[in-house]
Amino acid sequence: MEQWRPAPPEEGELPATVRLNVASRVRQMLSHLVKTATWFGWGRIITACVCVPLVGFGAFFLLRTPATPVEASLSYASTIPVVGGALSGGTVSGVSTTVPFMAVHVAGNVLKPGVYDLPSDSRVVDAIRLAGGATAIADLNAINLANRLSDGQRVYVPAVGEKVSVSSQDGGGTGDLIAPVEYPININSADIALLDELPGVGPATAQAIVTYRDQHGPFASVKGLEDVPGIGPAKVAALQGLVTT
Repeated sequence: MEQWRPAPPEEGELPATVRLNVASRVRQMLSHLVKTATWFGWGRIITACVCVPLVGFGAFFLLRTPATPVEASLSYASTIPVVGGALSGGTVSGVSTTVPFMAVHVAGNVLKPGVYDLPSDSRVVDAIRLAGGATAIADLNAINLANRLSDGQRVYVPAVGEKVSVSSQDGGGTGDLIAPVEYPININSADIALLDELPGVGPATAQAIVTYRDQHGPFASVKGLEDVPGIGPAKVAALQGLVTT
């Protein structure tokens, strides 16, 4: 007699014990998740689910690469007039792009005497401004600040009470003032070029005298030159009769 044997499970069919074990494990995991969520707090979980996406979106918005501004793609008009052509070799066809300049020597009672380049339509007041402006003892009423300048002109700014002669050799009446060298030289009004005419006084010492005078005011006496750096009693004694206040 043939012994009875259980039929083998059909293909794809799990044994009942396996299905029970899987279901038991799923129920345990769900129970564990529910307990964890209850311990942590459902309100916190919901808040975290809402806040995390918002924070991520905000970080992306702040850290993203900004778009190229519209101004960067705009073409700007040139301030140089173009007449019938394009730029070629620094010039425009029919129009010169070179601005004419002229050299003017500014001397006298200005803060920074020297030679300056100014546009061709400049006036005396422009040259004085470029030289740092007038000093406290300058007499601006003695010169015509509105006169036009010319190339190679020397503008001299006198001090109050200083006598100067007007040179009109350029024929333009530009008010080119030239101070004659006459002794004794007033150390309270003379510029660097005039002080340089004194024996034993070079450009550096003349500059030191003017700088000290601008910072401390006019000298009370010739002996006050001893307070200027680089000038001692011997040099002041050698200048006696050649300078005055």
